[in-house]
Amino acid sequence: MLAAARDLGFFDLTVGAVTARVGVKYSTFYRHFPSLEALVAALVDDVVTEDAFPDSGGDWRAQLLEFAASTFDVMAANPGLTPALARLPDAPETMMAAFRRVTDRLLEAGFTGEDSVLAASTAMHVSVQPWLTANARGTGDVRRAEQVLQSPQGFAPEVLAVFRDGIDDPPRNWTLRRVELLIAGLETRLTS
Repeated sequence: MLAAARDLGFFDLTVGAVTARVGVKYSTFYRHFPSLEALVAALVDDVVTEDAFPDSGGDWRAQLLEFAASTFDVMAANPGLTPALARLPDAPETMMAAFRRVTDRLLEAGFTGEDSVLAASTAMHVSVQPWLTANARGTGDVRRAEQVLQSPQGFAPEVLAVFRDGIDDPPRNWTLRRVELLIAGLETRLTS
């Protein structure tokens, strides 16, 4: 049933779709999973693996950027994963382990506990945000770019150029540039 769920993906995942794909009755499904949420949790654990969050062993900047890139990539590879994660009571342990590695690296670099958590959680949220706002028309960043470009608001040419040329689809490079801005801000915290 997990293979059928993987084939269906998060957006199309229902008990009926899984039982139809496998060719079993609902009662068989419920013998294996107490609820659809239990299947979703199992599928999340199946796709959010340790391989998705490699440890580069780099400095805090590289670790933070890699964490953001890995988070973005696993969400991009699994449409519907982000809203599924938002509904689960707990994050997958593999994401928690990656988060711990990042906060450990930030602490080792001399950041406070608060700044370490703020940095790691901001990088994660920035990387997940395009997928939280995704729909059939694309990710939220891409749709917002289209909206700004078509807006009668009279945005400055420099701003329009960023929206026209700077936001890729899906917005991986744009997302990582946002994390680089976070890193630049964090660097000032270390020197103060």
